[in-house]
Amino acid sequence: MTENIADAAAQIAEVVLRGIEPHPVLALAIEEAEETVARVQVSEESPLVGKTLREAQVHEETGMWVLVVRRGGKWVRPSPDLKINAGDVLIASGYAEGEEDLKKLASPGFFSSA
Repeated sequence: MTENIADAAAQIAEVVLRGIEPHPVLALAIEEAEETVARVQVSEESPLVGKTLREAQVHEETGMWVLVVRRGGKWVRPSPDLKINAGDVLIASGYAEGEEDLKKLASPGFFSSA
């Protein structure tokens, strides 16, 4: 069961990563859901770098759950002990309000004012 959920998350992540137009039923389900799926790339300046998912407390900080990590061209099903590296792409799901918080956490330099 867990593997099926992870496979479904990876398929949704693939749609997000590639910018593929989702099937109309999937698009409607995403549109009507209170939750969103976000894609963020972790910058070198991110406080997430070098921390495990457990240590980073992404869900507690943003309300977003990390579903899949893309690292070195491969999908990784993250465990709480997975260390986050600069350059990792995180696919996360959660309430829309947390998406901006996740982006700021992953790439703080992008959002700082000059």
